[in-house]
Amino acid sequence: MKDKSAFLTHFFDKIKEVKYAALGFTSHSLDVYEGDSLHIVLHHDDNKKILSILEFSPYLRSIKILDKPFVSTVTLTFSDGQEFAINLVNAFVRQGVCYMSEVEVLRNITTNDLGIKQAAPSYNFEYVWLLHMLNKKDVEQHYRLYFSAYDRETRSGIFAHIRGRYFLELNVLDDLYDFHKRTYNQVTEKILRRKENKWHKKLFRKMQYVPYSILNLIKSNSVKIQFKGYKQKNFSEQAQLY
Repeated sequence: MKDKSAFLTHFFDKIKEVKYAALGFTSHSLDVYEGDSLHIVLHHDDNKKILSILEFSPYLRSIKILDKPFVSTVTLTFSDGQEFAINLVNAFVRQGVCYMSEVEVLRNITTNDLGIKQAAPSYNFEYVWLLHMLNKKDVEQHYRLYFSAYDRETRSGIFAHIRGRYFLELNVLDDLYDFHKRTYNQVTEKILRRKENKWHKKLFRKMQYVPYSILNLIKSNSVKIQFKGYKQKNFSEQAQLY
């Protein structure tokens, strides 16, 4: 726990000049950060900046990286043996379908009391909610508590944002926390009808996975990026949202 909190303090200080937004970040202190992963949306061109920072980060024993067309997952092993994953999200794509706009998210960044850049409340809520719903799960309790702590004006803004994007019949925002198949069908149908998900665009995104899959398979036992001072490995593709 000590290595993780120290690393996160170092990491967020080093990336403060990068345009990014942390997603689903609910901790009020890095000293008690209990999550085992971090999701960050950023421009693809900024991935190298993050990897360069990780290259010289203390508290790490090894680094593994898995590249996909729209997200790179970096798995860190701290000196105490604990593992932690950082997902560098460049586009919100699942099976070729675009669910959110990374451009909109990066246009609406807020900074919390820890100096960490976050997605604005409406987009942060949307991301967390979609992440659970698309995996057919209820929203976890710690997220419910986090969003319930928003003031009335902020919650009203989130409510309007979700209603406007998905045309759902809602009485209160909390209606979205529990998974319902009817809501799932309504939301996915709405998403698939968006212009960015016309069949040719969706097909083009799906095709981008092919060369990445081949590359990861061919190089599964070779070094892809040299991280100076640390042991670097590759690992096979795991089931994720993207």
